[in-house]
Amino acid sequence: MASTIPERKTVFILVGPKGSGKTHIGALLEKEIGLKFLSVEKLGLENSKRSKLTGYERVKESFHEEEEEIDRILAQEDAMTFEATGSSEYFFTVLERLRSKYNVKLIRIFSPLAACYRRIKQRDANAHLPVSEEMIKTINEKASKVALDWALTIDNSDQPPAEQIIAFFKKVLP
Repeated sequence: MASTIPERKTVFILVGPKGSGKTHIGALLEKEIGLKFLSVEKLGLENSKRSKLTGYERVKESFHEEEEEIDRILAQEDAMTFEATGSSEYFFTVLERLRSKYNVKLIRIFSPLAACYRRIKQRDANAHLPVSEEMIKTINEKASKVALDWALTIDNSDQPPAEQIIAFFKKVLP
């Protein structure tokens, strides 16, 4: 008898420190192979204008907004990707909720912290949530120690060519 349960949709989560190249890789995957990418930074910038919350309550609210957007995207797509540092305890709560609904594959984006900090200083600050240098250091120290069951690690230390990133990623596609 054939199963009537539909195959679960896939969420690829690009996890790494701020400045490691998650947004670059997500945008590259969307452009080159059509895998929808949710920029958490962009979503956060759009939604923070409407929010009255601050601190940890705003962090929780933003994770709920991300999950709602993921659900909306996956109502239309079979797979998608989004970015996370993995440095917030609430990330793990959302990760478990996503796992209850979707096939979740965790992709580690590695880059030395010195390279991350250099990239942060060179990028357009208006395209990212405003965070103090001290907070970036705290986030990145936590993010660099996140240990999960990685489906793939992409070493973005020297920003490999697009073709190489795509080839690595295709190893984990369903």
